[in-house]
Amino acid sequence: MNIRDVNLRDEQKSRQAVRTTAVKVLRSDDLIGDEKAVAAGLLRANPGFGNPHVVRCNWCRETRTLFRDENDGPFKLTAHGWRCTPCDVSASSQEIKL
Repeated sequence: MNIRDVNLRDEQKSRQAVRTTAVKVLRSDDLIGDEKAVAAGLLRANPGFGNPHVVRCNWCRETRTLFRDENDGPFKLTAHGWRCTPCDVSASSQEIKL
């Protein structure tokens, strides 16, 4: 394991922490202590992340919370937003601001 692997793993953990908090904020779930402030701090410390987006296919109803540089599951980022590849339709997205 080298330093690049460690940095990549730390970035993935940070993104997952922000993603989890963003979903809670969107659904108005109970946040633990200063969870929102911690997630906002991670975003300020890593401006390259941008804000997370909830991406949803209106055809198959698949949903993911993704950052602007991510592809996950059935969603592939294009120049015009995400596309659900199995359904071959554009997915809707909503930015979550912390």
